[in-house]
Amino acid sequence: MKRLLLVSCLSFILVGCVSNENQDDLNRILRLAQKARETGNPEAAVNFYKQARSIDNSNPKIFLGLSEIYIDMKLLDAAMEYLKIAESNGADTNRICYLRGKVYLLSDKTDKAEQEFKKSQSIDCLNALGTIYDNKGEHEKAQHLYKMVITKDPNYIDAYNNLGLSLLLCDRYKDAIFYLENACSLPNASALYRENLALAYGMYGNIVKAKQIYAQDFEGNALDEKIAHLEDIIAAKNSRNK
Repeated sequence: MKRLLLVSCLSFILVGCVSNENQDDLNRILRLAQKARETGNPEAAVNFYKQARSIDNSNPKIFLGLSEIYIDMKLLDAAMEYLKIAESNGADTNRICYLRGKVYLLSDKTDKAEQEFKKSQSIDCLNALGTIYDNKGEHEKAQHLYKMVITKDPNYIDAYNNLGLSLLLCDRYKDAIFYLENACSLPNASALYRENLALAYGMYGNIVKAKQIYAQDFEGNALDEKIAHLEDIIAAKNSRNK
């Protein structure tokens, strides 16, 4: 009897070890899939997710990842199908709302996207909803949402950037510069955010500062083109204000 009990216990331990190894493999493959997506290799990412499915075909992270890749590739029907599978496997509802809203936006179904984003108070949905309001010209509503996002996550770079641009649309140049400076101070700030900051300084009348910021990412003819484009924007603005 004791011998049977010992064998049973050993079997349980071995099964547990296999399960842990599978989970480690799954996590490793999911990291590789995400890295492939971030480096612009969607085909490799899809293949990694297929490998992950052979380990666990009910993990919602796999189907959320696949939907994100197909959104990147503008294969929206496939993205929506994987969102349905992710949802049926218990995926995070906030993430589902955000990704489904993105699909609707890319499908030019702005009203549906807005309704989807409104279902969640996640920072991604609030930020996305703010961009919809900005596009409608409802800048105060948009700015309120961006500030909510920043309160929830002080490192959410897109909220600073979007708030700065929204304020820029309202000719509140000094306030716009403040938030765009915040965006550019974060570690993941790219040339795009610095371009927006340069634009804000130019609109505020500080061309010298704008050029200094552009010079961080551009030189030679490319820098000259940026400055010329900025001067055209300023001239158009001044013409409208006459």
